[in-house]
Amino acid sequence: MILKGFALAAGGFLFIFSPGLPMSLISRRSPAVKRDLVYWGMLVWLAALLPSIFIQSLLRQILLGSQTPGTLPSPAVLADYAMTLIGALLTAFFVTGAMMLVLGRQKSDTALLPNGLALGFGVGLVAQLFTGLSLVGAGFRLMFGDTSSPTLAGLAQTGFFEILVGLLPLVLFRPALLSVSALQGVLAGRALRESWKYFWLAIFVNTIFVWAITAFQLVLGGNNAGEVLVGHTDLPVSAVTALYYLLAFGLAMRWLFAQIKTWAPEANQRK
Repeated sequence: MILKGFALAAGGFLFIFSPGLPMSLISRRSPAVKRDLVYWGMLVWLAALLPSIFIQSLLRQILLGSQTPGTLPSPAVLADYAMTLIGALLTAFFVTGAMMLVLGRQKSDTALLPNGLALGFGVGLVAQLFTGLSLVGAGFRLMFGDTSSPTLAGLAQTGFFEILVGLLPLVLFRPALLSVSALQGVLAGRALRESWKYFWLAIFVNTIFVWAITAFQLVLGGNNAGEVLVGHTDLPVSAVTALYYLLAFGLAMRWLFAQIKTWAPEANQRK
């Protein structure tokens, strides 16, 4: 029990601090990131989340409020697919739009892309932060033998190996999310400087990142990628999810490095 609790708590701390890896890798190649814009990115995510959640709740009530079983083939399944896609799309739309509003106040076009990068850092840092805090809390409670809730009781019955495999995609999710959010911020800057097509591209990339793995987990009867409960996800689902986040992280970081090389060549000389 103590070992399981320690693994959960350690996984929670890794979840919270793992965005430091992509931030460190990117900061070595990019100009100094403005700290105030990182804070603005946190506010951008919080401000964009409120209308997104409100519209999602409203649509769910409109689309499903009067639905009765049997009116559609597998209505609950169809609703899950539709609502997860709508939710990802709305959140990406509001976050990207809010990023452009903040970046639109910049006086220099040359600062749009690094400032968009900083905003993306802020969005990726605060998103899903409470998941890590809940893991830390659950780990310490389990270490002291607390199984008073159904979740803790289920974790107590879960094997140590299963807990480790379940933690892996959660820990990998955070650096992948931050790198994709940074990519989203850079695209928002390019939308202001070059063309609005980058605005829609930012929305598309973020939506696909969130929804693709969610749809896969729904197919296999799993949970939302942002709501994975350790010990409640099958091992194959956890393994594929971990590989997905590794792939997303690698592709996003590669794109960001290529972008930074074009607009900040002097940063490549840093050691």
